[in-house]
Amino acid sequence: MSVTRQRLAFALAPALPAMYFLVAPHLTNSGYTGRHNVVLVLLFALSVSYLSCFLLGAPLISYLRRHRVLNTIYLSIGGAILGAVVFYVFGFGFSALLDSSRSLMPSAGELFYGAMLGVLVALPFGVIAGYPLVGATKDSE
Repeated sequence: MSVTRQRLAFALAPALPAMYFLVAPHLTNSGYTGRHNVVLVLLFALSVSYLSCFLLGAPLISYLRRHRVLNTIYLSIGGAILGAVVFYVFGFGFSALLDSSRSLMPSAGELFYGAMLGVLVALPFGVIAGYPLVGATKDSE
């Protein structure tokens, strides 16, 4: 695992949810109605994804490295948990911003969808960074 690969992972992996948000509507034949919608989706998805990756993902990597369990599986599990939290918090924040009523308890669908978005960042991150699938990284032993 090199610092260069980790930087590349920080640059590429958080862009995957944005790519998903661009492709998913076309898979269901709904698509976006204009290019402004695409720009808004990209701006929102990229900003949330990169911010979350740097503010929450970097401390997760540091925590796993410090406890000598930094690998792709644990990183993906942590990514799923953090993804669910981020998805819920941003959804709650938007509902408050729009004066919409929302329950304090997240639905199972929200948690699942957020977890999948977290894994969509964490799994490729671990692969790109060169972390082992299981076991500890060589620099944490």
